[in-house]
Formats: sequence, C-alpha cells, structure tokens
Amino acid sequence: MPVSGGAASQPPLSAGPPDETELSPGWDEQPDGPSPTPDAKLDAAALKALLRTRASGSAGTDRCRPDEVDARLAGFDAAAGHRYTSIVVRNVSERSCVVGGVPGLGARGEWGHRFTLTVERGVTSSGRVAPVTLAPGADASAVLEWTGELAGHDAERASMLVVQLAAGQVPVRVSAELTGAPGEERLDVGMLSTLRVSPFEAEGSGG
Repeated sequence: MPVSGGAASQPPLSAGPPDETELSPGWDEQPDGPSPTPDAKLDAAALKALLRTRASGSAGTDRCRPDEVDARLAGFDAAAGHRYTSIVVRNVSERSCVVGGVPGLGARGEWGHRFTLTVERGVTSSGRVAPVTLAPGADASAVLEWTGELAGHDAERASMLVVQLAAGQVPVRVSAELTGAPGEERLDVGMLSTLRVSPFEAEGSGG
C-alpha cells in the first residue's frame, strides 16, 4: 500500500540548482568504509527521502499503486549535449489503473548518496496533458532528458532513479540501466545534473 505524507513533507514540483548547504562534505569523493545499503533493500521511508520533486498528479483509488507497476528506462538518443530516454511503466496488476501528469523524480548514486538534481518539467509530444488509463499489461511513458554536469569517469554515477506516480506515494525503483540503447549501458546522470521529465502519455501516442 502507498505511504502518504502531509503537504508540508512533500518535495516541490520542480527543483532548481542546489544550494551549497544541500551538499554534504565529501559529496564528490568515494567514501571509505562499508558499502552502502543496496538499492533493492531500501525501505519506503528511504525511497521517499530520495525524491527531489513530487508527482503533479493527485492520489486516488483509481491511480496505479507502486506495487501494480514495473518500471524501466527504454531507448536512448543524444543531440547537442542533451540526452534522452523514456521512463516506461507497465501495469502488472489485474485491474485497470491510471497514471497522469509529471512524475516525481529523484536519484541515488552508486556510492549511496542522494542526488541534488535540478529537475524541470517538460511537455508531451502533443502539448496536452491527460490521465492515461492502463489496462493490465499496458504501458505509459514519460520522456526523460538530462544535460549539464554529467558523471565522468571518477564521479559518482546514478545507480537508480525513483519515480513517484502520484503525490504522496512511495516512489517506484527504476534501474539506471538503459535497455535498447546501443553503446550506452547506463545513465551518466551525476550529483549536479539537470533533468527534465515530461508528463505520462500512453505508449506509442507520440507518433
């Protein structure tokens, strides 16, 4: 079941560049000591704490719950210093459910740090925003664009995104591995990257 929080505890709908106070000492160095808790073992509170922005869609009984979807990154494109993939969610439950609006977003690095990303809201290919009803087995997607300060060879790279389907919900884990992306195996999103995420659309609606 989703975990809800009060309005005061919700992250914003978009996030500008981080203030210096948001960056803990040693954020750009690989820490000594034991390995961080694996992504797969983070609990609901830890996943929500990773969110940099919240979902624009409100919660409701018709909304897809985190345990009703599988999520992945699919495809890759690049142009003029910008990179693109799609966040694809599939309804794996036995009922129809709804996704809609701009998903909430956050990221965790391979060293265990919460990323302080700049997150902007994009637009759909049609310019319209509408709820998407997913029948069992159906997909919806949101375009993810990233640019700015990317993770180089010696920098911490994203190991996981967290994607919130509706405000107040626990976000869904999304591996930073790219599928169907020749020559690109993982997001090169870093601590200070800029991300832009579009509202959900029915898969294939972009033409």
